[in-house]
Amino acid sequence: MTDWYNIDLESPRERDLDLLDSYNFETLLLEVACNIPDNKITRETVKKQAMESIRQKYETAIEILNANLDNLTTYAKKES
Repeated sequence: MTDWYNIDLESPRERDLDLLDSYNFETLLLEVACNIPDNKITRETVKKQAMESIRQKYETAIEILNANLDNLTTYAKKES
Protein backbone atom coordinates (compact mmCIF):
# COMPACT_ATOMS: atom_id res chain seq x y z
CA MET A 1 0.00 0.00 0.00
CA THR A 2 1.25 3.45 -0.90
CA ASP A 3 2.04 5.93 1.82
CA TRP A 4 1.01 9.10 0.01
CA TYR A 5 2.61 11.20 2.74
CA ASN A 6 6.01 9.59 2.27
CA ILE A 7 6.48 8.61 -1.39
CA ASP A 8 9.54 6.43 -1.96
CA LEU A 9 11.18 8.10 -4.95
CA GLU A 10 13.64 5.20 -5.21
CA SER A 11 10.71 2.96 -6.19
CA PRO A 12 9.91 3.14 -9.91
CA ARG A 13 6.29 2.20 -9.17
CA GLU A 14 5.80 5.00 -6.62
CA ARG A 15 7.76 7.48 -8.69
CA ASP A 16 5.36 6.85 -11.59
CA LEU A 17 2.22 7.60 -9.54
CA ASP A 18 0.09 10.54 -10.64
CA LEU A 19 0.28 13.54 -8.36
CA LEU A 20 -3.03 14.78 -9.73
CA ASP A 21 -5.71 12.16 -10.39
CA SER A 22 -7.29 12.15 -13.82
CA TYR A 23 -10.87 13.27 -14.21
CA ASN A 24 -12.83 12.23 -17.27
CA PHE A 25 -16.30 12.79 -18.67
CA GLU A 26 -17.47 9.32 -17.61
CA THR A 27 -16.62 10.15 -13.99
CA LEU A 28 -18.40 13.49 -14.22
CA LEU A 29 -21.52 11.87 -15.68
CA LEU A 30 -21.54 9.32 -12.87
CA GLU A 31 -21.18 12.07 -10.27
CA VAL A 32 -24.03 14.01 -11.85
CA ALA A 33 -26.25 10.91 -11.90
CA CYS A 34 -25.50 10.19 -8.24
CA ASN A 35 -25.51 13.72 -6.82
CA ILE A 36 -27.98 15.81 -8.79
CA PRO A 37 -31.69 14.97 -9.01
CA ASP A 38 -32.92 14.67 -12.63
CA ASN A 39 -35.11 17.76 -12.33
CA LYS A 40 -32.12 19.82 -11.13
CA ILE A 41 -29.64 18.96 -13.92
CA THR A 42 -28.70 22.20 -15.64
CA ARG A 43 -25.56 23.65 -17.14
CA GLU A 44 -24.91 25.40 -13.84
CA THR A 45 -25.37 22.32 -11.63
CA VAL A 46 -23.19 20.17 -13.90
CA LYS A 47 -20.47 22.84 -13.88
CA LYS A 48 -20.75 23.19 -10.10
CA GLN A 49 -20.31 19.41 -9.68
CA ALA A 50 -17.30 19.39 -11.99
CA MET A 51 -15.67 22.39 -10.32
CA GLU A 52 -16.13 20.86 -6.85
CA SER A 53 -14.52 17.61 -7.95
CA ILE A 54 -11.65 19.41 -9.66
CA ARG A 55 -11.13 21.59 -6.57
CA GLN A 56 -10.99 18.52 -4.31
CA LYS A 57 -8.49 16.79 -6.62
CA TYR A 58 -6.36 19.96 -6.72
CA GLU A 59 -6.39 20.31 -2.92
CA THR A 60 -5.44 16.65 -2.50
CA ALA A 61 -2.57 17.04 -4.99
CA ILE A 62 -1.26 20.11 -3.14
CA GLU A 63 -1.48 18.23 0.19
CA ILE A 64 0.49 15.29 -1.26
CA LEU A 65 3.04 17.67 -2.80
CA ASN A 66 3.54 19.49 0.49
CA ALA A 67 3.90 16.21 2.39
CA ASN A 68 6.63 15.06 0.00
CA LEU A 69 8.62 18.26 -0.55
CA ASP A 70 11.50 17.01 1.60
CA ASN A 71 11.63 13.72 -0.32
CA LEU A 72 11.45 15.53 -3.66
CA THR A 73 14.13 18.05 -2.74
CA THR A 74 16.49 15.38 -1.43
CA TYR A 75 15.99 13.17 -4.47
CA ALA A 76 16.36 16.06 -6.93
CA LYS A 77 19.68 17.04 -5.31
CA LYS A 78 20.97 13.46 -5.61
CA GLU A 79 19.97 13.32 -9.29
CA SER A 80 21.65 16.59 -10.29
